[in-house]
Amino acid sequence: MSPGFSATARDRWRMDTEVCIVGAGAAGGIMAAELARRGVRVVVLESGPRHDFKQRREYVRRYVKHENPWRSPVPQLDLQTVGGTAPYRLEWRRVRGVGGSTLHWEGYALRLSSDDFRLRSLHGIADDWPISYRDLEPYYARAETALGVAGISDDPWASPRSTPFPLPPFPFSYSDQLFAPACRSLGIAFHHLPQARNSVAYGGRPQCQACGTCHVCPTGAKASIDLTQIPEAEATGNARVIPEATVLRLEVDGSGQLSAAVYAQPDKVEHRLMARVFVVAAGAVETARLLLLSTSQEFPDGLANRSGLVGKYFMSHPSVEMTGRASEKVYPYRIGFSTGMSRQFAVQRERTTRGVFFMEFLNSAGPAPERIAVSSEQWGEGLRKHVREEFGRRLGIRIYAEQLPERANAVSLNPRVKDYFGNPAPHLHYNVGRYERKALDDAKEVAGKIFAALKLTDIRSSALTFAAHQIGTHRMGADPKASVVDANLRAHDVPNLYLVGSGCFVTASSSPPTLTIAALAIRAAEHIEAQLRPASRVAPRVSASAHADGLPVVSLDHQNLTLAAGA
Repeated sequence: MSPGFSATARDRWRMDTEVCIVGAGAAGGIMAAELARRGVRVVVLESGPRHDFKQRREYVRRYVKHENPWRSPVPQLDLQTVGGTAPYRLEWRRVRGVGGSTLHWEGYALRLSSDDFRLRSLHGIADDWPISYRDLEPYYARAETALGVAGISDDPWASPRSTPFPLPPFPFSYSDQLFAPACRSLGIAFHHLPQARNSVAYGGRPQCQACGTCHVCPTGAKASIDLTQIPEAEATGNARVIPEATVLRLEVDGSGQLSAAVYAQPDKVEHRLMARVFVVAAGAVETARLLLLSTSQEFPDGLANRSGLVGKYFMSHPSVEMTGRASEKVYPYRIGFSTGMSRQFAVQRERTTRGVFFMEFLNSAGPAPERIAVSSEQWGEGLRKHVREEFGRRLGIRIYAEQLPERANAVSLNPRVKDYFGNPAPHLHYNVGRYERKALDDAKEVAGKIFAALKLTDIRSSALTFAAHQIGTHRMGADPKASVVDANLRAHDVPNLYLVGSGCFVTASSSPPTLTIAALAIRAAEHIEAQLRPASRVAPRVSASAHADGLPVVSLDHQNLTLAAGA
């Protein structure tokens, strides 16, 4: 057993749990389920509330009114400051709550390509990951089963896979059937977009009804950790989730090992949770912030920060949307999510000087009727005719560009701005460089060719924006001087601390990060179990009726919208 996992006889009676997990999102929730079903005792501390599924229809109402239904109920908890040439704001780009940002994600579940792990070796830029696609591939397969990913292997640029998708793909939309032949005529690959959304009933959750409000799924068809892994973990009897529990700092003992998480609920009363192993899975920004807040004599610059790299190399995906007007109706908004994509330019490029990009073909391009009405400056019958004529005539392509890691893009603490608990707010310094901007220009040129093939007019490009993907800040690597965690996501400086989530990514690729987060979390949970349960003393795994991979079935009762463990 690793010395960092040991507990003295004097301390064992004080141990509250075997593993403390900070954060109940994609990384933390999946780790809780993986460990709990293996017989490991887990407590999850989640800063946000547990959102009642019965309230989802009210959340939809808020969302369609352009209100943020996931806003934190605690005032001043989400304060931040920004700097740099491209200010990155967290509002609408993350969620505090049981389920984390899977509560509002669009559900797109793509693997990285094998090349994404080897930018230094292949192209002489950035750094290689300490693991390869081959190392992660079996965990990608398990993550797809755990989340229920719908798809089909029609992506000619995809890296090899060992298993089929667990769910069939969603059919192409009406607008996809316009884009596909235009792309073919230009030699551009057009294929299905894999997503963690039920194309058929799966895991006790219903088939997607295409409500068009995916940021608030009212049926439970979209995979979100509060409906999938958290109930699985709790059903074992080995996991407990404490909502509205904000971790204020992590404490180390005299040997430099992590001994306790100090947390508080809205009453601001501090509590200490002791454990043998600690996992911080609070998102790239809050994980870095918590480490920087956790100073001590041994770690004056922040916990696990002897390298000075905690908070550094923040990345996202710079993005633009291109739209054009069609001469005929294209029937947008009938499906709230996209079903077609092209990754040709995310893989087939010489990346030394030309950044990669991913193209998503939108099913909801152009303004909705109320926006057309407000901007029309017409009334009565003229207004009615104008809305009927203009609505449903725009096609769109969303572009995500890869961003290279830059040390100056970083999360730090701002002592001049304090949050609800009196701690310094995070400061996010962010720039988008020439490499990324050139990739976006290249992508707009490709999109323009597709629009020309479709004979679209009134071509428009949105302003530069950024995906709700926070990446980097506690990168993995073999060298403790050049990284924060090792290949198993264990902190180099603190042997009983793991940092899980997209903050560990070495590079960003151009693909959404959630499926890779899930795969890495499953892999890290396996490593923690092996350390806690040596071969000679393996605890019996929890049994339950299961899917093919042994995951217990958790059903969603749609009569009363309550969760129950499957028999």
